[in-house]
Amino acid sequence: MICPIPRGFLVAVEGIDGSGKTTQAQRLARYCDEKRLTYILSKEPTSGKYGQLIRNSASRGRLSVEEEIDIFLKDRREHVDQVIQPALDQEKVVILDRYYFSTAAYQGAHGADPEIILSRNEAFAPQPDLLVILDVSPQTGLQRIRERGDEPNKFETLDSLERARAIFNQIDRPYKIGLNGEDLVDMIGSSIMYAFQRAAAEKIARYDVSPSGVNRMRQLFGGTPILA
Repeated sequence: MICPIPRGFLVAVEGIDGSGKTTQAQRLARYCDEKRLTYILSKEPTSGKYGQLIRNSASRGRLSVEEEIDIFLKDRREHVDQVIQPALDQEKVVILDRYYFSTAAYQGAHGADPEIILSRNEAFAPQPDLLVILDVSPQTGLQRIRERGDEPNKFETLDSLERARAIFNQIDRPYKIGLNGEDLVDMIGSSIMYAFQRAAAEKIARYDVSPSGVNRMRQLFGGTPILA
C-alpha cells in the first residue's frame, strides 16, 4: 500500500459530541483501505499523559478554561511531534477524530476567544488539507450519546453545546466543508469521500505536474497508469 499524495494528506473530522465524527472517520479509513492508501486513524484527546488529564477532568471536575487550553496544547504538541507530522512526512493519509478546532469550539463556548485558540494551535500544528464539520442540533447529539449507551458528561448541556456548535459553524478556513450530520450516514460518507478525492487531486496537481503525478491521480481515482 502506498499513498499517492505528495507530502501526505491530513483530514480532521469535527463537530459536537454525537455528530457522527467517529463513524465518518472510520468510514474514510475503510475507503483508504479499499484504495490501498497508507493511512493512520487517530483521535484527540490522545491516550497520552496529557490526554488522560483531559479525560479525567470530565468526570472529576472541570479545570479552569486556561488550564484546559494549556493541557490541550501540550497533548496536541505531543500528538503532532510523535504521530501526525511523522506520518505526513511518510506521505500517509492522516485521519483525525477531533483536532484543534474542537478546542476552539468547546473552550470558546466557555469564554475563551476561538480565534486566539486557533492562532495558538496553528503556530505549531499542521493545518488540515480537509476539515469536515458535521452539524447536528445539541438535542440530536445528546440523544445519540445516550443511544450508544453512554451518558453525557456533566458539562455537556444544551446551552454549552449550542455555543460550541455555533463556533464550529463560524470557523472560516478555505479547506472546510460543512455537512448536515443529521442526513443519512451513507449520504454523509459519500460527500466526505468526494471532498477527499477533490482535495487530494488538487494537492497532487499542485506538487507534481509530471507524468508520475498523473499516475498518482490514476491510482487514487482508478485507471491504468501511463508510461513515464
